[in-house]
Amino acid sequence: MFYSNIFYLLHIKRVLKIINLFTFLKKIHVSMVAAKFYKSLLIVIVFIVLCSVLFYQVEHVENPNIKGLDDSLWWGFVTSTTVGYGDIYPMTSIGRIIAMVVMLIGIGIFGFITASVASILVEKNLKKGMGLLDVKFENHIVIIGWNFRSKSIIEELINEDEDIKIALIDRIDSNPYDSKNISYIKGDPWNDKVLTRANIQKAKIAIVLGDKEKNNDELTDGKSVLTCLAIDRLNPDIYLVTEVINHENVVHFERANVNDFIVSNQIESKILVRSVLYKGVNKAFKELITNSYGNEIYEVEIEPKYIGQSYEDIIKEFLSINATVIGFFRNGETYLNPSRNVVLKEEDHLIYIASKKLI
Repeated sequence: MFYSNIFYLLHIKRVLKIINLFTFLKKIHVSMVAAKFYKSLLIVIVFIVLCSVLFYQVEHVENPNIKGLDDSLWWGFVTSTTVGYGDIYPMTSIGRIIAMVVMLIGIGIFGFITASVASILVEKNLKKGMGLLDVKFENHIVIIGWNFRSKSIIEELINEDEDIKIALIDRIDSNPYDSKNISYIKGDPWNDKVLTRANIQKAKIAIVLGDKEKNNDELTDGKSVLTCLAIDRLNPDIYLVTEVINHENVVHFERANVNDFIVSNQIESKILVRSVLYKGVNKAFKELITNSYGNEIYEVEIEPKYIGQSYEDIIKEFLSINATVIGFFRNGETYLNPSRNVVLKEEDHLIYIASKKLI
């Protein structure tokens, strides 16, 4: 059974590689059609065939190396590509003139073809870097806005999962990341076409960050609300998180069906106060909110063996594996430090602190 499972996984990987290869070839095909590559190639072939037929007519009588039209066609393709094996060469004056024409024009034509293929690939990379290509990711994370906060978010996400797929939407000149897993879409995030290019319909999470550089809380929150409304309309099932600048605007985000929001100014001030009152709290916050060092906060859906157990029993179970349970999430509510006698139910999520993700 073990080896059969291994064989099955290897087979799946091969199939996926073949699918990816065909997908890549399809994209190249579309680009070549747009660049009129096939028309250019057809012109080249017709030119070589005509020159080869003409060469055959003037050479086959006096040239013992040409026994048929196929030899002349072979000569035409070899000469036009400047390979020049020397097995067939012109022996008449007219034949030499035809050969010179084929060589001169062949160099230019094949150079043009090579440049066309190269330009297709270069243009694709340039468009991708400039945010002009559509995102093909699925179950990815869409981040709205590029600033020091979004940079920190992306770095944390990559530290958590290096294979995570991210689509960034903003109006910067180019993609700040040179990674196949991070795509950039240039445009206004409240525009349906821009969101569709980011494949928002198949994304699992969207994070909307406020543009604090506007120096206008109402304008910043207003644009964020418009973006949330557009995202909710295109993908009602997405988990939508947004940054709120002014706490009074929370009600507008709730109307936009935002799943969770962070009131940035409020959180910053409260963390600052706790850090002043309790000196060790600041370092604790720093350690828990970053996965670059120390312990982090994780959440996991409760295992069947824990269903029906008391919170106290689960605490002891997790302590035995160097993890500390600090609460649980149930029906959209978070319960921190609950009663030890509370019984855990199905679909509850445990919140724990550990040096690494345990499950």
